[in-house]
Amino acid sequence: MVAGHVVDKEWSFEIKNLGLVRVSSSLLTKLRAYRQLTPNTPESGGVLVGMYLNSGGALLINELTPPQQTDKQGRHTYYRSKSHHDLVRAIWKKSKHHSTYVGLWHSHPEPVPTYSPTDKTDWLNAINYSKYEGNKLFFFIVGQTHARAWLGVNRRFGRKIELIGEYKFDD
Repeated sequence: MVAGHVVDKEWSFEIKNLGLVRVSSSLLTKLRAYRQLTPNTPESGGVLVGMYLNSGGALLINELTPPQQTDKQGRHTYYRSKSHHDLVRAIWKKSKHHSTYVGLWHSHPEPVPTYSPTDKTDWLNAINYSKYEGNKLFFFIVGQTHARAWLGVNRRFGRKIELIGEYKFDD
């Protein structure tokens, strides 16, 4: 099982042809708040925002867009509306074009989350049709006790999605 590394409450992954990817502790705190711990808590989601830190490709994922009023949320369903695009664009402009779209996140009402066929379709659509730097996107699912990260790669001969890490929330 790939766990990634946890140092000083940051979560990180070493990604081939990219380098070290860090998930800030402040982002982990925000993601933690969206855990579905009660039966009436709906799925939540949004977009992951990060900054490429050097020419070697190191990446810091440190922001997210929260659920919007135009999203559709149910106990086992989440639909991300187009309003997230406007939020990411505003973050990009405010950061003088340093912060950018790097992936998607959502929650699941299970301790250790796994992706559904609907999730995989959504992720493949993001890889195929979204505008983003490079050829990689990150997909986080927030479970009740753990968050998991997958890497989606747009390769010349097809798309690939693989589990790259797991983070256990402190309770």
